Amino acid sequence: MDEVYRLNYQDLEDLELLAKIGEQDREALATLYERYGRRVFALAVRMLNDPVGSEEVTQDVFMSVWRRGATYTSKKGKFTTWLFSIVHNRTIDELRKRRRDRSRDKDDINDHLNIQSGDVSPADAAVAQSEYAKIRAAMENLPEEQKQVVELSYFKGLTQTEIATKTGQPLGTVKTRMRLALKKLRTALSAEMGAQV
Repeated sequence: MDEVYRLNYQDLEDLELLAKIGEQDREALATLYERYGRRVFALAVRMLNDPVGSEEVTQDVFMSVWRRGATYTSKKGKFTTWLFSIVHNRTIDELRKRRRDRSRDKDDINDHLNIQSGDVSPADAAVAQSEYAKIRAAMENLPEEQKQVVELSYFKGLTQTEIATKTGQPLGTVKTRMRLALKKLRTALSAEMGAQV
């Protein structure tokens, strides 16, 4: 018999799957997709409020994992933190693209809480809600001017130059506020993650 030991991909840790993706192992990518695809989709839906666009974002995210998986190191934080930062960045790119086509000025940050899709299971919606709630809770501790630039950038998709124009603040001030806010958020969210381990 030629049958040799068949690897059970479901038993592999995320980092082991990433190592296999670095070797161009498609089954490893499929396993990660099965493990996290619905959570990625749920987070994209929460931000885009569009199931079709969220499917495209989800596919793009996993293509990015396929291309960049070998570059991940544990120094970048937990795998899921890295993965969801890719989701966030890709979704923001999509929001910016859409904003070029139509004004999003009337969009409210809390609209991102309204999942309209029946495709998202209650469990996946709860995970996305939990991730969103942690970020929102951490943002509540920011000074108002720092919170404003984060909301405009991360939830409305504005560039720092656009934020400066919209708020009437110098670009250097916007950049400083963003840098300080992100540093505080990183610290707060790292502490939160550490408390859960």
